[in-house]
Amino acid sequence: MKLFGNAKPVSAAEQRSKPRTRVDCFATLAMPSGDRTGHLYDISTDGARFVTDHPPAKGVSAILDWNLHEAYCHVIWTKPGMCGVQFDRPIPAKAVQDLAEAAPAGPRLVHSTGGNSTGGNAPPTRFVG
Repeated sequence: MKLFGNAKPVSAAEQRSKPRTRVDCFATLAMPSGDRTGHLYDISTDGARFVTDHPPAKGVSAILDWNLHEAYCHVIWTKPGMCGVQFDRPIPAKAVQDLAEAAPAGPRLVHSTGGNSTGGNAPPTRFVG
């Protein structure tokens, strides 16, 4: 009798309805309890990942303000140093495209590789999640 013989891992279902675009942009999460400054790590028309030293609790309502755009949102998940927000209404795809062009970010690095195609060493990022 095999206890662990042919067990297949159960994968969690993807909860995002739209693909995220990786960006690096200064942003503010405005809340009645006080503003949090940080950076947008990725964004879609439905939500974003906001990186900040002290992320708010899950369920908090806020206004996410970046560049020339803002959106009403609420926090749907939180981890140390970051949180995910879902916009109350989808933002225009043009706003996502404009941000991607104005504040592009390269692929996520876990550690530097000693050399890359640009000729230099890329510093590691602090984002692993």
